[in-house]
Amino acid sequence: MSPIDEENDGVAGAASSRNMLIIAAVAGVVVLVAAFLFLKKNKKNNNVSSSESTKGMDNTVATSDAAYLAMNLTPESTHLDILYYIATTPENVEQSLKAYRKAGTIKEERRQFLKEKEETAKEAKNVDAFSMSDDDGKWADEGEGEGDDATVQEALAAAKKAEEEKEKLRKQVAEASGRVSVAEKIKIEGLDEGTIGQKWVEGALGKVGQWPPNLDDKFASMKFPLEDEQGNITAVAPLNHPGIRRNLCMTAGRLNSTHLNVHPELISAGSKGDIDPTYFKATMEYRQRTGLLLEAALRVAMSVRSYRLAKTIIETVSMFKVGCPNHDNEKTVLWFRHNMAKQYGGINGLPKLLVGEKKIENPDEKEIATEDVCALTLDINRTHAENFTKQKLALCTKQGIPPEVALNSYREGWWIMIRCERLSGIDGVDDNEKAESLIQESNEKIQANELFKNLDASVKKRFEDESYHNRLLLAWPFVISNVAQKAGKVKVRFIAPQVPGKYKFFISIKSQEFLGTDQEFVIEQDVLDKANVERKEKVVEPEAKKSDDDGKEEDKEVKKTQ
Repeated sequence: MSPIDEENDGVAGAASSRNMLIIAAVAGVVVLVAAFLFLKKNKKNNNVSSSESTKGMDNTVATSDAAYLAMNLTPESTHLDILYYIATTPENVEQSLKAYRKAGTIKEERRQFLKEKEETAKEAKNVDAFSMSDDDGKWADEGEGEGDDATVQEALAAAKKAEEEKEKLRKQVAEASGRVSVAEKIKIEGLDEGTIGQKWVEGALGKVGQWPPNLDDKFASMKFPLEDEQGNITAVAPLNHPGIRRNLCMTAGRLNSTHLNVHPELISAGSKGDIDPTYFKATMEYRQRTGLLLEAALRVAMSVRSYRLAKTIIETVSMFKVGCPNHDNEKTVLWFRHNMAKQYGGINGLPKLLVGEKKIENPDEKEIATEDVCALTLDINRTHAENFTKQKLALCTKQGIPPEVALNSYREGWWIMIRCERLSGIDGVDDNEKAESLIQESNEKIQANELFKNLDASVKKRFEDESYHNRLLLAWPFVISNVAQKAGKVKVRFIAPQVPGKYKFFISIKSQEFLGTDQEFVIEQDVLDKANVERKEKVVEPEAKKSDDDGKEEDKEVKKTQ
């Protein structure tokens, strides 16, 4: 298969592609207002409630949630910090508390249903006992009037029919009100014997040291408002807030899914239908919300050019997708590689991007000058393409799924992140004053961002104090949508530093799907002072007009650059 060009169209553009698909241009570092625009599109006014901004899980993030993340995340935030703050964003907590209280209502309905069912069973038992007779078939004493047996039997039949009518009516009312689907057809932890839900998850996690969560002092000391049904508001710690506790439990459950999913008690309960849907069904919705909030957090990191925060968020995405409690732990990575090799046919099935030729240049010039639009070009080979394709096709055959359906839904996300460090001036002499101007220029761009303007001074300082080599020049996502694609050429554009000198450009490739696949390499490049570089003016000739002969001749594009 021939290489496929993959290129972003410049400073703020979208990518053009044939088989490799870039689905998002998060060039928030290049276009510093990206995060603000993302938030602004969901904001009608400052008084809009968070529930209004995400009706029906419409793939948006409330302004309050993004602002909360911006106020609390730092370049030093860990993977768990990020997930804990996501678990406590205002709207996320509101949604979780609402679900928790709804589950409580369903539990009460189920309790009432079981009570009524038990009472009905007792009444039926009493009727059966009353209908029983002794050996001679008579309950009456000697001398009582004849015909009593027939009267009793008629009364019993009438009572039984009345009870049947009552039960029929109750079911009809239940179906009309929806109670039959909620109260009768589900099982609830704490009411139905053997049924498992949140309490079971917490207990199972506790046995392996993963519950309660290990919250740092700052997070553990935070207080969150909790409004009761009477409207009274109290400030409580994270684990004392039912909505937050529920979110933290779902987070811990996802990160330890490899342990929980093979737990004998969960497997047994699943086979019997002893699963509390008010908890486990909600975990799917929570995972969706977490994915959206991770994306919002990443946009915030891009807007402040924070390489360290953006890097950690991307790693958190892969952790949450895979379902493991850490990203770089050697034991975890070995476990992941073992499972991938087992699933995808050996070592050739391990996901990896093999980078061939790599270069940074100004495509239109022989040199790179300050503030030029540069291009990073990478030749990439997906060494796992063949094994992944075979496995996907085999799975389709086994499950009777048309191959095109499964293959067309394939997505494999990667990120290219660029930052740099100034080594010295062009003449090899270190110039501290010019080096400091890089920080000043970077801060000015960050400060111009609308989102940044609304942050507290202490929050701003976290990012303004970052060293220059931890400032992003570009973060660019690309998604491979063709599982069989083996090779491709990726080209991304970014703006060269505004201070001339000798630079090290650090290129990081990170996966949001896999563990142990990240890589980084360095390209050294001189950046000349544009004031000292003579260049000829570019001339672009107009497009040739379409032929009038038959209207079928394609437009001819003639562009020359000098």
